[in-house]
Amino acid sequence: MKKKNSLFYIQKGILKLSWKSLFKNKARSFLTSLGIIIGAATIVLVIEMGVGASAKIEEQYSNMSVTTILVNAPSTDGKKSKLSSDDIDSLLESKNIYQAVPQLTGKVQVSGGENSFQTGILGSFPEVKEIISLELQSGRFFNQEEEDDHKRVAVLGATVAEELYGDVNADVIGETINIGKKQFEIIGIAKYKGGSIGPVSVDESIIMPYSSSYRYALGKSGKFNLNLQAENVDVIDLAMEDTGKILRKEHNIRLGTPDDFRLRDMGANVQSAKDSARTMSLLLGSVGFIVLLVGGIGIMNVMHIIVKERTKEIGIRKAIGAKKFYIMLQFLLEAVILSTFGAFVGLFLATGIFYILKIYGLDIIFVWWSYLLSTFFTIGIGVFFGYYPSVQASKLKPIDTLRYE
Repeated sequence: MKKKNSLFYIQKGILKLSWKSLFKNKARSFLTSLGIIIGAATIVLVIEMGVGASAKIEEQYSNMSVTTILVNAPSTDGKKSKLSSDDIDSLLESKNIYQAVPQLTGKVQVSGGENSFQTGILGSFPEVKEIISLELQSGRFFNQEEEDDHKRVAVLGATVAEELYGDVNADVIGETINIGKKQFEIIGIAKYKGGSIGPVSVDESIIMPYSSSYRYALGKSGKFNLNLQAENVDVIDLAMEDTGKILRKEHNIRLGTPDDFRLRDMGANVQSAKDSARTMSLLLGSVGFIVLLVGGIGIMNVMHIIVKERTKEIGIRKAIGAKKFYIMLQFLLEAVILSTFGAFVGLFLATGIFYILKIYGLDIIFVWWSYLLSTFFTIGIGVFFGYYPSVQASKLKPIDTLRYE
């Protein structure tokens, strides 16, 4: 059995004294912790929003490998572009480009079953299935013969199938749908993919042969671009350089004349988007840390005031034999209690805000380690800013403190 004057009982008694002291001034204690509360919640939310933004970027570009190069038309100066599917054979002569397909995109009115709505069209060559790593829920993908013969066949994106027939597993292979004013045969339904190819979401599109999309669905109103794949990530710059040279030659663009196309390195776009999200998270995180610092300074100021208010108490305790360490420990514990209280309230607040933001559709992901990081920083701030006033309290001389008015 432990003695009453053992270290355990002394520390337990000091903890009770610290708690009672703070509880006597509940309003002041809460207001002192307010900066800590806001800072702790901010750090958690910033990390979760940053992770959510990165995940959204990953999803958005999930159909684009880091070796993808998009060639858009028309160019930014508004001039008519000569870019077309006829450029593909010349582009494939480059040893740095292993695949190239055209993409014609746009929106049309579609009806099937008992439903009708406007959805996206993606017209391309059969190779697009491999390029975007598309998997089928049922049926098959169109082939080169169907491309060459302008067959009216269609592969439904998962969301399109769900909108038209209520279920991505609907048994509709072989049935027809109306795309614009033409009937197309459904030959396949794609699995959920997520992300997009340039401006088009795969799940929310109907994929068909390029020739059919131009002839029967979109015509000149469709947005055209080329999707190129470099041999590997190390030759992307060379592939882009080759693409520019080949297209300028094919389009008879003279030296000094602006290009009638625009190249986009999707790998660079993905990295740039991730870097921007990371930079924004760091900036917002630094704001949270600054709020914590301000809260810590608030704790230090209040601890100085508490020491002043209780100078006589410190003198009496020292006069009856209280050691410097225990005096320091009492006031340090008060600072730690304030910061710990602020941390837990801040984490509870962050959790509430997290679910509210989720309800409103914000891209935010729960990150468990953000709670640990926030708690570590918050309590650390309390210890750091509470240490100096606690040491000052322990150094007060009994004779001076008893004379203090």
